[in-house]
Amino acid sequence: MKSIIISFLIFTTAIVHAQQSYLNGKVVSNGNPILANLTIKENNKTISTNLNGEYSLKTKPGIYTIIVSAVGYKNQETKLMFSNNDIRTLNFELKEDILGLDKVVVTATRGYLNRKKAPVIVTVTDAKVLEATQAVSLSEGLNFQPGLRMETNCQNCGTSEVKMNGLGGSYSQILIDSRPIFSALNSVYGLDQIPANIIKQIEVVRGGGSALYGSNAIAGTINIITKDPSENSFAIGSNLALIDGNTQDKTITFNGTVINEDYDTGIALFGMKRNRGAYDADNDGFTEITEMENTSFGLKAFTRPTNRKKITAEFNANNEYRRGGNNLHLLPFLADVTEQIESTVVSGGLTYEYLSPNKKDNYSVYASTSVSKNKNFYGGLAGNTPTEENIKESIEGFGKSKDITFVTGTQYAHKFDKFLNNTGTFTGGIEYKYNDIDDRKENPAFIPILQTTHILGIYAQQEWVINNKLRVLGGLRGDIHNLAEEFVVFNPRANILYSINKNLRWRTSYAKGFRAPQIYGEDVHAGLAAGEISRIRNADGLKSETSHSFLTSLDWTKELTNGDFSLVTELFYTKLNNAFALEQGTQTAPDSGIFEWIRSNSTGAKVYGANIELKYAPNIKWLFQAGGTLQRSLYNDKVEWSEDELDQATKRFNKTPNVYANFVATYAPTKTFQNNLSGVFTGPMYVQHLAGFIPKDKLEKSPSFFELNWKSSYRFFIDDHKHTYFEVSGGIQNIFNAYQKDFDQGVDRDVTYIYGPQRPRTFFVGLKFGI
Repeated sequence: MKSIIISFLIFTTAIVHAQQSYLNGKVVSNGNPILANLTIKENNKTISTNLNGEYSLKTKPGIYTIIVSAVGYKNQETKLMFSNNDIRTLNFELKEDILGLDKVVVTATRGYLNRKKAPVIVTVTDAKVLEATQAVSLSEGLNFQPGLRMETNCQNCGTSEVKMNGLGGSYSQILIDSRPIFSALNSVYGLDQIPANIIKQIEVVRGGGSALYGSNAIAGTINIITKDPSENSFAIGSNLALIDGNTQDKTITFNGTVINEDYDTGIALFGMKRNRGAYDADNDGFTEITEMENTSFGLKAFTRPTNRKKITAEFNANNEYRRGGNNLHLLPFLADVTEQIESTVVSGGLTYEYLSPNKKDNYSVYASTSVSKNKNFYGGLAGNTPTEENIKESIEGFGKSKDITFVTGTQYAHKFDKFLNNTGTFTGGIEYKYNDIDDRKENPAFIPILQTTHILGIYAQQEWVINNKLRVLGGLRGDIHNLAEEFVVFNPRANILYSINKNLRWRTSYAKGFRAPQIYGEDVHAGLAAGEISRIRNADGLKSETSHSFLTSLDWTKELTNGDFSLVTELFYTKLNNAFALEQGTQTAPDSGIFEWIRSNSTGAKVYGANIELKYAPNIKWLFQAGGTLQRSLYNDKVEWSEDELDQATKRFNKTPNVYANFVATYAPTKTFQNNLSGVFTGPMYVQHLAGFIPKDKLEKSPSFFELNWKSSYRFFIDDHKHTYFEVSGGIQNIFNAYQKDFDQGVDRDVTYIYGPQRPRTFFVGLKFGI
């Protein structure tokens, strides 16, 4: 009996083995091996190639669709029929995805999805564009997408914000690797503190995103995706820029990645050291661009205990010193005007992901935190004689700020094989965010800003693939926000994607959003105007701001013989209820030196317009992309922003042009020689100009600006295998010196009266070594 059982097992094993089919081969591009993934569509089984681009997979007899994908290359799909004991060799030649048409994005649905299949339009700025435009930090790379525009807000401290579709920075949710840890305090200075060399890509979803990401995602969402460990490499670079030909801006960066042979454990390290001198455009002794020293370090590591489990850890530390005003060589309280900030930001996060054996269920648990501290000084002698009494009063300009942010949550996604007679994906989760801000000054007349925010959000969305052409997405999020009037704030969304044909896709969406009446935001900045410190307080009974956002777009792509073409056109309309507006107040107390603005609810506002994005690559040597926006941003009723000039009340949003655009053109005759031409156009806009240097408040109309930039780089390979290289680069930013010409001067200047390009004509050279 025992021998019969053994014989039966051997016979059964032989049959099973005989019913296996085998496929092997290589994945290459232009003869070079590619690290790629091969997925069998029918059972969702995925394998990866080795360092030589080789793969080997086995499956049961049948007809299967093999999808080959790799970062930076177009997907390739092949249908094969396997018979019993079939052994085949098949090599794949992948084409470069020059325009990134097959990029995988996460911001649209909180899950990995090919951007062509995403029901929500997602535009992407990748690391190549950041390098082509000589972006050192995040703030310098956000101008190159339609609907986005960077704005500098202060000559003394260099604060900046990114505006989306005509709405201010506080209307956009900024995420770091899909986590909302970019706090209100970070948003004031943080755009300069994120080094460009850590960024893999910037994903932008325009239109309301509160249904997924909660408060502040009224205008849209900007997701900063950092670089993952993908190969063993090391690079160190240096850059020297001369602002207006004389003020130095020096930067040193490094990136290092280590990953094991099985590609299941790796770590990426990065760092940046930046030292920028102060720049005075009109030689009045006061800064237009602040002095700045910045040191950043961070890492991102992952391990896969099994092929269905992944643990990711991140850590970032940033230390920055910046100072503006005059007499920078003196102690801050001995200068006439000083804004000085010494800040430290430490953040980190941990994520655990699990994929079920049938690859239909995906679970993730995450926690992230960020702690920001700064020592600051706002004030000075304001032109007064440095007597003991005046110095004692000036010293009261010192202060401290602290911001603690903590985010934790869990998310579950399930893929349905059958959902209403077709397929679909459900995504749901719970997220809790805690934020505590403590901002205070030595000046007893300055009321400390103490704000603690608790937000508990529960969200769910269902994607329904009705057929090959039509996808529908519906979602709802409920937030319990301790600063909102409602106990639960509900925000729904609805999206439709219809593929008219292989190349043309139509999308339309509706989303509701909200912004709670928090105290601290981008506009709460202790700026100096006419020798007075300004601060903002919320009006009594300030209500939450809500929005209704509508978008519709056409996305047309065409694969060419050796290149690609893409055109996206988008119409948007956002209605704001109880829109926040700033109105001029008075001094908080007689002779306090503190001037107050009041944030109140207006009768509402509306923002509407059109975005267009064009990308064209006739071949691998040429790449051209351009984007533009036509829009209007208007309050329903005029806002009395000035008590001096009531007749200048206006419906227009401050510093918001109706037209702005950008382009990047790249010519690379060889892989080693890159030439880039880029430009940013900013149309005329209305700018509030406060009295001090001028006798009365005035609403000014700025001229239009066109910044033209050029950069070339050449890479020398040191070894025959082309692994070790030395790169030289150089160029000019803002070639035509399109820069503001009418800055205020002296102690009584309005430092918020700054608009247009971030810097004047700047020359730069760079060196980079990599292995």
